[in-house]
Amino acid sequence: MNWVTFGVQWLHVLLGIVWFGYSLAMAIFVIPVLSSLPIPVQRQIGAGLGARTEPILDVLVPTLVVLGFIRGTVLGPIHSVADVFTTAYGITWLVALLAAVAVYLWSRFVIIGAIRLLNEAPLTPDGGPTPEMEAALSRVKRVTVLELLGFFVIFSCMILMRFGL
Repeated sequence: MNWVTFGVQWLHVLLGIVWFGYSLAMAIFVIPVLSSLPIPVQRQIGAGLGARTEPILDVLVPTLVVLGFIRGTVLGPIHSVADVFTTAYGITWLVALLAAVAVYLWSRFVIIGAIRLLNEAPLTPDGGPTPEMEAALSRVKRVTVLELLGFFVIFSCMILMRFGL
């Protein structure tokens, strides 16, 4: 057994689980619970979550992508640019790589931007949601679902690559 390959693969999978798990947990558990709380509390907790998770994801995801690149090339079956475009594994690897980068950029700029607009949306005098806030909330939900679809692509590629496809 090649212990370097094992270590890189292990860390790559662990970081992928953390990233995907974070996104799922936010979509399935945290956001629905936050939605039931008063808006000022939602904003306070959301700001705390963002302050805690953004710096972690800004290190975790690029590290994950670099490890996946190393795992597919230096420690994997891709040894030339031609391998990327002429083998089933190479094409699947490229799709996974591009999807991971796209999902990260989407979450970093589109989702975080949508959340910032949501948090800046005005409230009614009694602290309730305004039409602007309702529209911003709807946008956050839509862009989050698109992120999960990106994870579906990445996850599917990981399974295909395990079988050499």
